[in-house]
Amino acid sequence: MTNSINYNSNGIGQSNFHGAQPMNPVRSTKQVVSHIHAIVGGALFGAGVLVFALHLLFDYHAAVLALQITGGALAFSGVVELIIAACFRRPAQREQDNLERLKAEGLSFPAETTKIQHHAWIQLGRSHSAHAECTYRNKEGKTYLVKSPSFLHKNKYFHMLRHGAVTPDYDNYSAMVYVNPHNPRDYAVEIFTQTSEAQGVYDYR
Repeated sequence: MTNSINYNSNGIGQSNFHGAQPMNPVRSTKQVVSHIHAIVGGALFGAGVLVFALHLLFDYHAAVLALQITGGALAFSGVVELIIAACFRRPAQREQDNLERLKAEGLSFPAETTKIQHHAWIQLGRSHSAHAECTYRNKEGKTYLVKSPSFLHKNKYFHMLRHGAVTPDYDNYSAMVYVNPHNPRDYAVEIFTQTSEAQGVYDYR
């Protein structure tokens, strides 16, 4: 399966050669996990501060102590969640910075997605974390195998993969590889997912 795409340097107009369906970048697993932990951490920390502050309204020692302990525990849990969010955000930002650098400085090649490798230990709703293995051919005709960063792969049959019953579908994925012209080991892979559109319907509401 080869879903080669035309690359527009301004990031607009990703499409396959048939032009039938637009292509959107997949969601980074690290970024999504970071956002979730940041939201949970912020909520817990805020709730903890509020509960802790309520002890000022009471004079009963047991109630004051309970509010302080509960508020402190919630706030501490929030801080832990925020630390986890930061731990995921840093590598996600490095990946994004590397992609932007190679988009600006490197060579770009359409790639063929040959395998979707899922990570069974990370599941968010109906999506699983996965990475794609791709091949591309450079200007000299040499073929290279590369790997994408982790992203969220939505497949309703993914729970059956552990038993080998279903092969992950990747027909709706395309990829671009951006490579340092002086070092093929310095690369970045951008995965796109195909967005379904109704054929023959143009609604400008």
